[in-house]
Amino acid sequence: MKRFKILIVEDEEMLLDLFEMLISSEVDCEITTASNGHEAMDILNQDSDFQLVISDYKMPRASGGELYRFNSIRQNIPFFLFSGGDLEDYPEFADFYKTNSNNRFFNKPFNEKLLITEIKRLYNS
Repeated sequence: MKRFKILIVEDEEMLLDLFEMLISSEVDCEITTASNGHEAMDILNQDSDFQLVISDYKMPRASGGELYRFNSIRQNIPFFLFSGGDLEDYPEFADFYKTNSNNRFFNKPFNEKLLITEIKRLYNS
């Protein structure tokens, strides 16, 4: 069985560490991290075996919106977006749930239990 692989993209190191620690303690998975959307796109170009992308919206060198568009055109891996704003604030996400029914939006600060529940739902499907 293939290992469940998650790409976490967050420019704030403390939050990146928190995501990695929280998820790895609850889900048997392989985690790769990136500090911006551009780096994440490079990773996705090199490795197409990810089952989930978790991304912040506001980042340097390519936003979560740019990463989402890149992903939805290429691999359409389930995409979990985190932002302090509302999904409706970002026009590039107008088709977010239609593009992939497993996509999820989380407001910051986020509900850790809900995040883990959604990851486990994907993991078990």
